[in-house]
Amino acid sequence: MSAVDGIATDVTLRIYGASELGVLSQTAPGAAHPRVEYVGGEVFVGLDHRDGNAPVTQGETDGADADFRDAVRWAISAAGDSPVEGASSLVITEEALAAAMLLDPSRLAGAGLSGAPVAFPYARDRVIIVGADDDTAIGRVLDVAEQLYEAEQPLVSAHPIVLTDDGWAPFPWRERLPELEMRFERVLRLFSVRAYDVQTAALQRPDVHIAPAKIQVLESGVTTTFAAWPQGTATLLPVVDNVIIADPAGTLSVATMTEFLDAAGDAVIRTGLSPARYFVPGDEPDSSQA
Repeated sequence: MSAVDGIATDVTLRIYGASELGVLSQTAPGAAHPRVEYVGGEVFVGLDHRDGNAPVTQGETDGADADFRDAVRWAISAAGDSPVEGASSLVITEEALAAAMLLDPSRLAGAGLSGAPVAFPYARDRVIIVGADDDTAIGRVLDVAEQLYEAEQPLVSAHPIVLTDDGWAPFPWRERLPELEMRFERVLRLFSVRAYDVQTAALQRPDVHIAPAKIQVLESGVTTTFAAWPQGTATLLPVVDNVIIADPAGTLSVATMTEFLDAAGDAVIRTGLSPARYFVPGDEPDSSQA
């Protein structure tokens, strides 16, 4: 085994989404947190040790920024060739290769994409790259997103990124593909609910209700999200379309997230969690019952 100034080259590239890193900030904070490089959108790339399948952490790389980047470059070169020559779309199922192509977009130079490369980083084993002008291919990619969600496998990000002169940036699908807006919105909500599911499991504590996000498909076919707040209960509330409020008498009412936050005012605090949540305080204890 060789080493690059203390950081071993027995490493492989690892793809992270912002929501996973948000959970890890709770379960593996500080020195135990994975060291990553930002790619674009919600996508980051770090390194895993091959022998233990454990991440290269902030603690391991403290004060060794140049060494870490050298190790990343080594891992890119070790990821193998990118078979893109003439391809009109790419479905990359090998994580290290997908990460290498995201970090080194020059690997896409030989592809026959229609328009600028747009990457859909749905899962570690399913990064799809198509051309920005290939509307048909983009529609098929959205089908894949739904399949991955239904398969209940770990997801990375529903937000596509496009290659620009300055690197990867969010793909403006609302402006480019208004006819696919409902489908994009559905995929975003599906992935959001999955991210909140993972976060909910990581945040469990006895003194605060961790409200899960849920999917609801309206009669119109529009996919929405909702969460329930038991009124008077300290709650971490996800960002959803609608909040169902259950008062102590059992009466239910519904408010949009915006209406709920406006009505609550300063009492509700946006936390630093990712995915984002709001802390809704509970009722003060009744001192007369003491």
